[in-house]
Amino acid sequence: MKSKFLLITIVAALVIVALAASNIESSPVSYADSIFESCYNDDECTIDKLYELSQNNSTETVFLTLDELLDLYVDADFYCHPAAHHLGEFLFGYVNRDLQKASVLSDHRCASGIMHGLLENTIQIENMLDGKPVESVNIKESCETVQSALGSNAKQECIHGMGHSLIKTYNYNTTKALERCNEFDNWREVYMCNGGLFMENLGEYAESRGGDFDESDLYHPCNQIDGTENSEAATLCHRYQANYFLIQTGYDLQSAFSLCSGIEDQRYIAVCYKGISAHMTKDNFNDLDKTQSMCLSTPDKYREACIIGAVESLTRFVSEQKAEDFCQRFNEKLNDACQTRMNSLLDSRF
Repeated sequence: MKSKFLLITIVAALVIVALAASNIESSPVSYADSIFESCYNDDECTIDKLYELSQNNSTETVFLTLDELLDLYVDADFYCHPAAHHLGEFLFGYVNRDLQKASVLSDHRCASGIMHGLLENTIQIENMLDGKPVESVNIKESCETVQSALGSNAKQECIHGMGHSLIKTYNYNTTKALERCNEFDNWREVYMCNGGLFMENLGEYAESRGGDFDESDLYHPCNQIDGTENSEAATLCHRYQANYFLIQTGYDLQSAFSLCSGIEDQRYIAVCYKGISAHMTKDNFNDLDKTQSMCLSTPDKYREACIIGAVESLTRFVSEQKAEDFCQRFNEKLNDACQTRMNSLLDSRF
């Protein structure tokens, strides 16, 4: 229901808000604190209040409020990436699809959630407002605009957001969405697109038990990709399928690990362990003891994968300091692997 509400809000914003806001003059004042106090992490409440704000205040005020609201999300005690996605969806409508203008507010906060949200409904909007058949929408053009404004690292996050848009457009048919991802220029871009579509697929299941899943076959759709030439897609599928295993087992860690061990193509078992670790860590934001214990409970050959999954979540969703502190808890070999992954994420920020 939330995704449909937000899509309707975006369309309304495109038709009304962008035009109205451009004609309003006032000194910028942030309303982030009052919106956060009223709504916290309630997405519909937040979007409603932003919509109201945008009708009676300047663009500067709306932008300042969005920017400071994102800072509040970073410091909050909830997983802020989905909330930032919704801010990006609102912003896409507010700036009348002007990604160059929206880039002012796009950065790495909440794991680049604003950027992902900007792209999440791109194809549907072009189909609804411009009458473009989804097959004819140029999925590369938007991210080239982002690259010109913010650089290549931002382009990668933009392509991830387009992956979200693709699988929604194709009604959670992973096969069709993967085919469109292959239109990007190199393996890295295809990989980022695949990551977005599998993340969205899992999110749809978590929210409404939709998506491309088969409860009579817990390894679907990943087992349909295993053994093909698209090993990058299989890797990302198993990475996000790990959270599906957690949901199916009631978040019982050892039961979820057992499902990982049941993956027929054993190349992806470590990927699954990494995925479980990443998902569990973001749900245990500041409890490093619990996260360390989780990784120490994994079999030796998957321990490094667990640690890397954990440090990915700590770096992207919590703080660099928490990630650093976590790495220091392990022996030299594991610490080096942990630090290397943390630094690569920091280097890719935009």
